[in-house]
Amino acid sequence: MSEIDTAKMSTTGSTINLVRSSHPWTKADSAAGVVLRYLMPMRRLLTDMTGSNELADKSLKVLISHLAASGFGEHKKGRLRDFLLRGLRSACKMAIAELDDKDKVEPNLDLATLDSKAWLVYWRDGLLERAWRSLERYQHSNSHEPVHTLLQLTASEELIDWDLIAAKMNGGVSDTDGEPWLASKLPPINDLARQLFAQFVADEVSETLQDPNAVDVKREIQFLGLNKAFTGMTI
Repeated sequence: MSEIDTAKMSTTGSTINLVRSSHPWTKADSAAGVVLRYLMPMRRLLTDMTGSNELADKSLKVLISHLAASGFGEHKKGRLRDFLLRGLRSACKMAIAELDDKDKVEPNLDLATLDSKAWLVYWRDGLLERAWRSLERYQHSNSHEPVHTLLQLTASEELIDWDLIAAKMNGGVSDTDGEPWLASKLPPINDLARQLFAQFVADEVSETLQDPNAVDVKREIQFLGLNKAFTGMTI
């Protein structure tokens, strides 16, 4: 992903660029490399489908081996989450077919349909986790801005007690001068953290679409229930 324009994003009422990322999944050099980013949601669904962590991992190996050898092929279109769901169904069946008869199970393929609520929840959680990781990497590269640490403390708070948050911050993170954080210094950093996180979420969604445009990215954000990340921002 490209670097964030922090000067633009630190302004009040920030506008999030829904199509900033130029790396849609259909243009990736490595199909297997793309899929490896989404192991967590895929493994969770396969475990539900088969009732077995071991069989879930075996199915993933089948899928990744196929993609490493053949790429996306003619199926390189549409939404990545739909492509992966079809791949998971096929890989699961193939993995089970390779087992001895006594070890075979009947997978719950109803969990691997395009309208599967379980898959959509796992997929959304996976995108959010990747956005959190991007925010953490940003903090490591900009140690004077503890955006990841602060947003983790405030994300679930409707009314933020900045004195309490400052006390928690001072339990593990000091400012660049080694001085304790003052409550008055935290709101602007939290605004930046929210804006960065929202942009990372938008980037993640954009990269999972075939030819992303603002309308389609916004629709996907709404469909997956990711709107909360963009509260108070223009998208």
